[in-house]
Amino acid sequence: MPDEMSDRQLADLYICSDRSTPEDKIIEAALKAVEENPDNAPSRDNPGGVGIDPRGPAEMAVVIEKRWRPGRTLRCAFMDGIGEVQAKVEEYAKKWQEFANLDLQFVDNGDAEIRISFDGTGSWSYLGTDALVIAPEKPTMNYGWLERDTPDDEYSRVVLHEFGHAFGCIHEHSHPEAGIPWDEQKVFAYYRITNGWDEAKTRHNVLARYAADKTNFSTYDSTSIMQYSVPNELTIGDFSVGWNRDLSDTDKQFISAIYPRAERQPGELAPGERVAADIGSRGEQDKYHFSCSTAGRYTVETHGSTDVVMSLYGPDDATRFLSFDDDGGVSRNAKISRFLAPGTYDVRVRHYSRFKTGRYEIELRQGA
Repeated sequence: MPDEMSDRQLADLYICSDRSTPEDKIIEAALKAVEENPDNAPSRDNPGGVGIDPRGPAEMAVVIEKRWRPGRTLRCAFMDGIGEVQAKVEEYAKKWQEFANLDLQFVDNGDAEIRISFDGTGSWSYLGTDALVIAPEKPTMNYGWLERDTPDDEYSRVVLHEFGHAFGCIHEHSHPEAGIPWDEQKVFAYYRITNGWDEAKTRHNVLARYAADKTNFSTYDSTSIMQYSVPNELTIGDFSVGWNRDLSDTDKQFISAIYPRAERQPGELAPGERVAADIGSRGEQDKYHFSCSTAGRYTVETHGSTDVVMSLYGPDDATRFLSFDDDGGVSRNAKISRFLAPGTYDVRVRHYSRFKTGRYEIELRQGA
């Protein structure tokens, strides 16, 4: 194995760079994320949401989840670029729609959540709902090397990867079980040459690892579109990962679970009654509603061995988020208890893990 990589090898390694939440927008971004999709709220066991291994940079110690509301339309607008290149980006971006319950609507003008440029350096995208706090005159996604003559498989690789970030997916090489035997000094040297990164930024983008319970998948997937290529020249021994240019089976399963196409139809909750229920498929979200004729304290609580989380909305508005709970009840079941004004309220229940199923019971109580 050569000690140095050739100029051609270096030129071929076009990779995405992480785009962090602007420091002065971190609190606003967290609030926007939970307002957009209450499932982004952190659990009691992990109050920061997504965590980075403490060996990573301090600013990455806490990152809240940033997934859009399933079923919502995401408007996309090109801020510049060539028509032929724009058309290719749109074509490959929409492949995610085959598996995710999100509608990408490319617009010529007006407000857009995803704003795409080709003028900046490198290819990158803000992560999920972070796009909501970026100034409207600035891009939320950039493609630095796509041209008219760029091969289709490169369009597929880069566009699917960046829209994965825009949908809230993180880099898969940061999985704690990836087991990549990096040669750190060569990694630092490579990214200093190609991207101008110092050691701290390289560790942030390449070497830092996510907490085990907050990665894209339950197990490491080397074939994920969110995985960097890992050249043998940057590792110790004989280890490499090639370019992934299409969605893996796990990519498809994961995005279908976090953006499910169907939710169970609403069920009526009556005070004093327990309702038997079942999270029967991965990513399923059960919906309930109840009415309060008088103001007072009401409690919604789940029972059983299935680890579920619960969100409450209202009054008289199924999109107005009120509260979230994970382990507030007996035996770490979900429990929401609060004073409510008269009106109709909606409850949503899902499994803590988007890949698990199980039975549970839910009940509504009125009074203390």
